[in-house]
Amino acid sequence: MAKKSFNKFGPQLAPAVATANSGVQRGVLEKQLPSWTASFESASKVYQTFDMSLDIDVDQAWLRKVLESLQSEDVAVARWIERFAEVCKELGKFRERLHEEYSARWEAANKLGLESEQREKLHAEQLAELEATRSALESRLAELAQGEKSLVEQKSELLEKERSLRLRELNAEAGFAEQNEQALHQLKEQQRKLAKQHEANLERLQEEQRKLGDELSQSARRLAEIKFNCTEEEAERTRKLDEREHEIQQSKAQLDRARSRLDREWSDLKSAEQGLNERIAAEMEDERKSHAQDLARLESQRDKAWAKAVQLKEKLAGAQDLEHMLGEQSPEELLGQLESLREENRALRRSADQSGAAELQSDNEYLRNRVADLERDLASLRPELDDVRRELSVKRVAATELEAVAREKRVLEQHKNTLAVHIDDLESRIEQLTSAQKTQTPFPAMSIMDTEREFRASIELEDVLDLKHFAQELQHRIAQAEDSVALFYPLEDIRVLLGGLAMSQLHVFQGISGTGKTSLAKAFAKAMGGFCTDIAVQAGWRDRDDLLGHYNAFERRFYEKDCLQALYRAQTPRWQDTCNVILLDEMNLSRPEQYFAEFLSALEKNNKDERLISLSETALPNAPSMLKDGRKILVPDNVWFIGTANHDETTNELADKTYDRAHVMTLPKQDHRFEVKSMEPNSFSFRSLQNAFDQACTGHQRTVRDLLDRLTDDNFTEQLGSHFGLGWGNRFEKQALRFIPVMLATGAADGEALDHLLSTRVMRPGKVTGRYDVTADHVRNLQDSLESFWISAKLSGDPEKCLALLEADIKRKEGGV
Repeated sequence: MAKKSFNKFGPQLAPAVATANSGVQRGVLEKQLPSWTASFESASKVYQTFDMSLDIDVDQAWLRKVLESLQSEDVAVARWIERFAEVCKELGKFRERLHEEYSARWEAANKLGLESEQREKLHAEQLAELEATRSALESRLAELAQGEKSLVEQKSELLEKERSLRLRELNAEAGFAEQNEQALHQLKEQQRKLAKQHEANLERLQEEQRKLGDELSQSARRLAEIKFNCTEEEAERTRKLDEREHEIQQSKAQLDRARSRLDREWSDLKSAEQGLNERIAAEMEDERKSHAQDLARLESQRDKAWAKAVQLKEKLAGAQDLEHMLGEQSPEELLGQLESLREENRALRRSADQSGAAELQSDNEYLRNRVADLERDLASLRPELDDVRRELSVKRVAATELEAVAREKRVLEQHKNTLAVHIDDLESRIEQLTSAQKTQTPFPAMSIMDTEREFRASIELEDVLDLKHFAQELQHRIAQAEDSVALFYPLEDIRVLLGGLAMSQLHVFQGISGTGKTSLAKAFAKAMGGFCTDIAVQAGWRDRDDLLGHYNAFERRFYEKDCLQALYRAQTPRWQDTCNVILLDEMNLSRPEQYFAEFLSALEKNNKDERLISLSETALPNAPSMLKDGRKILVPDNVWFIGTANHDETTNELADKTYDRAHVMTLPKQDHRFEVKSMEPNSFSFRSLQNAFDQACTGHQRTVRDLLDRLTDDNFTEQLGSHFGLGWGNRFEKQALRFIPVMLATGAADGEALDHLLSTRVMRPGKVTGRYDVTADHVRNLQDSLESFWISAKLSGDPEKCLALLEADIKRKEGGV
């Protein structure tokens, strides 16, 4: 199909050779791009010379895009650009000639020595007026160029819209009814927009032409006055201005021609739109007629089909009535009976001819009775026949369903056979894997500890003889336990730590962040020559599986967590006599009463051999040698559980059952420094440490019991029971009989030991302090009773920790907090 294009005579169909000509012309125009660019730059310099704000900034890339958009469809615009470039080139030459003319006149004026200032003033005014006129004409020329540029852009938009309209026209010719309607709607919308835009362009163009006419008329009058007043030397300049005016008139004529061309194009678009609408309407009318004919034909076929169905239904009803009348006999049987009846009729006729009338009458009567009996039998048998037929139809449906079920059963049996083959294969593979795993241990990490030399070889350990000397030595060993930082803990905290180690296997280090809770646990293990297993407690822990691991019955393997491995490791020959630590970092992120519940119960048992944790319900094959009954692990006494606890919005408060079973240390911020004595690393025997603890407890047992008896009989204990509902239990007495003697053996005073024990076990928040069911007077009376007991028992020092807690609680209550 030939390509549709536009020229100055309106829309037409361009032949294929036009494309080649346009390509040649575009090549010629592209060769002129550098000269055009130079001309535009020269014109811009002219404007800048006369201090004008107009700046013609046109580069070759923009001109190339303009040429590519125009292609060969509008040669007039390309010619206008070429002429505009020539005008810009002439502006540069005009500026040079104007400077030459100014120079010549200045030299002539110097030579002639004109003395008349009035003449010079008049000449300057004429020159200024002439320059203003020239500037106005040049600015108007620039505005015309800008307007022409906008017309070029509008022309490209119109061409793009014409292409889209042509595409919709082709779709309409192809017969797409739905697209025709959409295209028609869009075409009308675009027509309306184009009409508005065309009207706006025409109005703007008319306004510009009117202004240009006014300016040209004013310029003409000014030029006439200038011609009248100018000298002969300026006649040549006036002629050039006339030529420029003529060129402007030609530009105006070109604009008029462009406007008329746009009008013709718009009329062509209107006529094309009208033709397209008519063609679309005709095609839609043809389609409607075709659909109406098809609909009529289908309705006729439907009526014929209904009529035929009615006829067939009537025939079927007659056939069914005949079938009811005939019963279950087939047509062949009826024909045979009819033939036999005919034979009987002929025989009866012959016998009737031979017999008499009486016999015939009696036979006739007998036959009539027989017919009546048969009719009665037939009337009674017809309902039974209908019931039997209905039952037959139901059974046919049931038989069809049974057949479908049978087919489905056969398909399922085939699938079953296929699955049975796969199941047998999987069972054989599982059996192979099971038999292969029977020889493997369910505890790979702990089984390695049974055989590896690293865990089987024992080492020499140093004994702990004197607890007082050992406490001082341990302070310096803890200070230099870490390579990168020195840890300074006062001797009082080291003594409390040793007393807590003797009292309980569960420790709680609490305090603000940065006080060295975690560092103290790790440094103690290193200083003692044992190991420290660091376990980060997670907020979602709920049971002991989160701490120890779990058994996978399918894989026949126990997933051993670090805590479980540490418990087993502490029982190996290498570590069974060392002091080891399992660090529960941030232990109150979750509730220890849940994930640590079995350990809390096990640590309460007096018999250390009964402190067992069940790992599975039944004994596991090939279990490690130190598991009891193949499924229980012992909580060894050479392992201390040390948990760090921060108290903020992300943590949980520890329950009383945890506090009551644990040794609690509150670590304040340490600023105490001392000279650290350098010591070689050493490993201390756990048994020797326990022996030292036992010796201390035996040596100070009488003293501690007397102290506890006086405390029980004192007014302080009476007030605890009457106002706070608290008393001493067996657990407190047992812990005091272990904690206070060791504290005394390490060099601490009896008052210091009892103060720490009471502050952590009795005075802590929730027990005595921090309650809302007691008054400040009760707390104050308890404070006075405590001080009186301290004096009467002749305890050294003051109960500073207890008094500080009581004083803070009194201030809270008196302040209304």
